[in-house]
Amino acid sequence: MTTAALKIKTKKKKTRKRPIIISMFCVVGFIVSAFQIILISYPGIRGIAKWYPIVYGFLTAFRFMATVGVWHMKKWGAELFTYVTLFKILVLVLVDDFTMLAKLDAFVSVIFSVIFMLFYKRMSRNL
Repeated sequence: MTTAALKIKTKKKKTRKRPIIISMFCVVGFIVSAFQIILISYPGIRGIAKWYPIVYGFLTAFRFMATVGVWHMKKWGAELFTYVTLFKILVLVLVDDFTMLAKLDAFVSVIFSVIFMLFYKRMSRNL
């Protein structure tokens, strides 16, 4: 083996497919999704609107799927996460739910979306 080929092999070993910050944000996203699944059955959510638990459940499921997509460095994951974040903010405005927890969730979701989109070019388009 030539030294050039050896250098290429060592460079391939050192490159990471997924940046550490994406890994950390995805792990936090998985944990938050687990808590949000529990919140779907919380009685206070039913008091916001009759249809809100259903929408909240779908948003939680899509957010979890988007986080899995970002974990695998797929562009559709970052796009879906951004769409879910925007739709969730729209729903919060429609039901006039501006509790501290809702504001914090919306703020963190926007930060996650921005971070995910910063790495968008490094993500793969294929499924």
